[in-house]
This record gives sequence, structure tokens and C-alpha cells, in this order.
Amino acid sequence: METQNSEQQDVRDAFFRSEEAQTAVGTEKCPGCGDNMEFDPETGCLRCPSCGTTKRIETRAGQEIAFSELSKGRGGWQEQTHVYHCANCNAEEVLDKREIAHVCPFCGSPSVVEKEEIDTLRPNALLPFLLDRDKAAETAVAWAKKRFFAPRDFKTYFRPEKLNGVYLPAFTFDTDTDSKYSGRLGEHYYVTVRSGGKSVRRQRTRYFTVQGEYREFFDDLAVSATDAVPQSVMSTLMRYDYHNCVEYRDDFLYGFTALLYSKSGESCWTDARQMADNRIRQGILSQYHHDVVSYLDVRTTCFNVTYKYLLLPMYTGIYPYKGKTYPFYINGRSGKVKGKSPVSPVKAAITAVLCVAAAAAIGLLFWFLNH
Repeated sequence: METQNSEQQDVRDAFFRSEEAQTAVGTEKCPGCGDNMEFDPETGCLRCPSCGTTKRIETRAGQEIAFSELSKGRGGWQEQTHVYHCANCNAEEVLDKREIAHVCPFCGSPSVVEKEEIDTLRPNALLPFLLDRDKAAETAVAWAKKRFFAPRDFKTYFRPEKLNGVYLPAFTFDTDTDSKYSGRLGEHYYVTVRSGGKSVRRQRTRYFTVQGEYREFFDDLAVSATDAVPQSVMSTLMRYDYHNCVEYRDDFLYGFTALLYSKSGESCWTDARQMADNRIRQGILSQYHHDVVSYLDVRTTCFNVTYKYLLLPMYTGIYPYKGKTYPFYINGRSGKVKGKSPVSPVKAAITAVLCVAAAAAIGLLFWFLNH
């Protein structure tokens, strides 16, 4: 047991010591003291952690790029950066040539090795961090305290001592759509019939055909381009204010890292197209009062398609508890938290008993009302 605890402590210490190794895609020297400046989410400027000198970052809005240019955009980071690959969770970080990554910010594994080359699309847009690490830590503590099934000591002593600020890759797409559709829908109605000497209410369905055209513009269909973060996390935390994205600049990454995409832009467009198709189908059906769908054929053409390859801010952390580690993630702009926490066996057992008792009470009440 002591050996296991010692190993857990070594991993935790290595994870916490790795902050400097995991920060910075580039660096800029402070004109006052010569230290490396970092992006400060609170002010939106570069700030020196030693003397407090600040430097304004000139920004302009992130621009849409024609989808036809996506396949042509290769390379762009290989001269200034290199990639580190985690053999445990397969995450790949983009770091400055001078940086060395010791521990993966996603799983805490020290099995991080350098890849020989990088030939990847350079981001053209970015959403900067709005929360600094202190505020992110406060939101994580508040989240832990609200975990109903978590043990009391977990909620009491949960302290995210170190958080890793990571930019996650994603693609957003804008597109006009023109759809032609035809289908058969049904609306329920009820009739009263005689059965066994009693009047019985029966459901019937009246079917009708539909057809027409449907047009809709989609703005910022967002698709995550990494599998380093669970999809369940991304579906919850990926609600960013995409309209506020700015043109990509290295300055925003000083003090943070960026994750390399594992899904191509073309693959993300396939997912975005499916999202659009689902919403178009919902939009068409919303025009008709119906209870059932017999069938609905929709043929959609997308045009004026544009994209942005952008980076999204997120804090990652791993909290050790009784020999296990529990990952958690924080949206770097909204502060929303998603993660895992241990479950108290006592609380789970009490809840299960109460649920069974409630179900039994409802069943008993139903029996009395019908006898």
C-alpha cells in the first residue's frame, strides 16, 4: 500500500512540476526585466509575472475562409513548433521548439515523446482565455462541493493546486442550405367504440402528405477536432461565444499550450453537415402539426460554405483521491465545469433504498386506486 501511494505521489508531483514544461507555444521577453511574458486572461494583454509590465495585443476579428481552400491549407507550424505525443491517451501537444513536455496535461502520464515532424494546418482564429487560473480553480472548488454523491472529504479537501491551460482545436462552418422535401405524416384522433358491452376510447391516425422547399442559413456549426477530451465533456463545454473569436496570434498562447487536431477539417465538415441535416429535418417538421412520421425524404444542397480553424480555451486538471485520479475540465471563458468524482457507497445505497421505497409506494397507491 505504501509503494502504491508513493507511486501516486510521484505521478502527482511530476504533473504539478510540469507547468513550466507545458506552457508556451512561444515566448516574448519583458522589456522591463527580461522575463518571459504571458497572456493574462483578466486584462487581455501580455503581462510579465515578475515585474507586472503589460503589453497590449492588437486584435481583429477572425475571418471566414472559403471551404474550397481547406484542402490547400497544409503546413504553417513546422518551422516554429514541434509535437509531443502521449503514448497513454494519444494526445498531441504543439509546443515551441525550446519547450520540453514531461507530463501529459490530460491524463498525467509521463510517457510523452517528441514526434519528428509536424505538417498541419495553422489555426486562423482563436477564442482567448477569459478566466485566469485562480478564478478557474474557484469554479472547480464550487463544482466539487455540489457533487451530491461525492464523499464528504472529497468535497471538503478538493483543491486544484495546478491547472493546465490548453487550447483545443475545432472547426466551425457557415453555410447556406436549400432543401427539397416530401413525406407522409400522421395526426392522432380518437373515437369511441363498443367493446364487451362497454364504451372504449380508441386511437386512430389520419395520415397526410407534405412537400415543399426549406431554406436556412447556419452560422458557426462547431465540431471538436480532438479525441483527447471525451465527447461527453465536449458536448457540454463546447458552448462558446464563437462570434467573439479573434484572428490567431501566438501572443494569446504565451503561458499556455495548444493541442494538435486529430480530426481533419474535411472529417469535421462531415459531422457539421450531419448537424445541419438534423436541424433542417426538425425545422421542416416544426411547420406541421403531427404526432407520427411515416417517412420524410429531404434533399439538401449546401452552398457558400466557409470555415474557421480555431482554438478553444479549456483548463484541465487531475485530482488524486484514495489511489485513483479524477479528471475535470473547465471552459476557459464561461467557467462551466465537467468532470468525474468518486461516489460515496453510503449515499448511493441510501438513494437506492429511497428510490425502491418510492416506487413501491407509487405501485401500492396505483393498486388501491384501481380496486
